[in-house]
Amino acid sequence: MSPYRNLIIGSVLLLTGVVGLTTTTGSCSSMGKMMGGMMDRDGMKGMMKEMMGAQLPPGIEPKELPDPQSNGAKLLAQYCTQCHDLPSPGMHSAQAWPSVVERMNQRMQMMSDRSMMGMMHDIDAPTERELEALVAYLQKQAQKPIDRSQYEDLNSLAGQSFDKTCSQCHTLPDPKQHTVKEWPAVVQRMKQNMRSMDKPVPDEETIETILGFLQKHAK
Repeated sequence: MSPYRNLIIGSVLLLTGVVGLTTTTGSCSSMGKMMGGMMDRDGMKGMMKEMMGAQLPPGIEPKELPDPQSNGAKLLAQYCTQCHDLPSPGMHSAQAWPSVVERMNQRMQMMSDRSMMGMMHDIDAPTERELEALVAYLQKQAQKPIDRSQYEDLNSLAGQSFDKTCSQCHTLPDPKQHTVKEWPAVVQRMKQNMRSMDKPVPDEETIETILGFLQKHAK
């Protein structure tokens, strides 16, 4: 993507509110015509990755979603991969997901409006019923925050390492979300995510300490 194209795309996004500003329909239509169909779905995903930088972890495969054959999982894969990689429901808590979905829906609704942004005509927006199903799925499969009052050893060295490391990217998870056998793979995936997002990755000794804490309290 050339610097000139970046400048145009940045201007469009600023004018249309993707980054928080608004403008008139006429101005958006003019900008859409200026782009002249430059933005296909692959271009959109690449642009969103550039915009988000290291804010998003690597995506997952649809088969890796919880209850992958459910309607909610299929809707997540259908709509969310239009602009970026497939997110895990564990990225946010049940309390946080509705506002995240609302923000993403506003962008999809705007980008699917050909009169507003004709160069992004390949973006589809969900219906109200689909949104309800999507939010319900995400909340059901969301990250379950730890109840700190139930874990006195959070003040231990292992507990503090777990707290400091895992709360960098999301709410501190409840160790009872996974079994003793499941936690090693989850921890390895989180290590990869931290590297991708330029977060500090603990040394192996600390990682083993965190894993020990998680397995001690696993379901």
